[in-house]
Amino acid sequence: VHVLGHAWEPITDRGSTFEDSGHYLFLGRLVEEKGVNTLLTAWRAVESMLGDAAPELWIGGTGPLSAKVEAHAMNSNKIKYLGFVSGAQKQNAIERCRAMIAPSTWWEPLGLVTYEAYDFKKPILAAASGGLTETVAHGVTGFLHQPGDAEQLAIQVAELENLSSSDRKEMGLEGRAWLDSNTSLSRWQQNFSNILSASLH
Repeated sequence: VHVLGHAWEPITDRGSTFEDSGHYLFLGRLVEEKGVNTLLTAWRAVESMLGDAAPELWIGGTGPLSAKVEAHAMNSNKIKYLGFVSGAQKQNAIERCRAMIAPSTWWEPLGLVTYEAYDFKKPILAAASGGLTETVAHGVTGFLHQPGDAEQLAIQVAELENLSSSDRKEMGLEGRAWLDSNTSLSRWQQNFSNILSASLH
């Protein structure tokens, strides 16, 4: 079995700088498999741990759990529901976030949310699920939590909050370096050629 990850053409320039407005960002289909319930439970724990200092969680997407997300947003000043986002609105949300979150509870093949986070030099808090374990370096480009473990995710949010801005920035830079080294079209073509060669021998 050979694994060939997606190639990625960066949206942003390597030297670009981005604002950190302090919010955390989830973008995806609002279904249980994407860890939406884990995320909402984790944020209640974040609010309990950090009180008024708790950061905002922005959630973008639609799906069967949209009404649940909207209800949580109405009952908390720390959760903002964006609905469906794309284009400039999506880029702006990523550009300004502190980190992205991918709390998938299913065996995620290869979450492109990691690529999006790294493109904008943002750390990612992800479930140790499937392909996410191959794209997120724990403690280097972000943090990995056990799928469905809301308490662990909340603790990792608090841990990221306790880091200095320079340490968080360094995580984002490490992610961008990984993206540039591993997902270029030339790297993909070389890996594809290697797989073909191995298959012929």
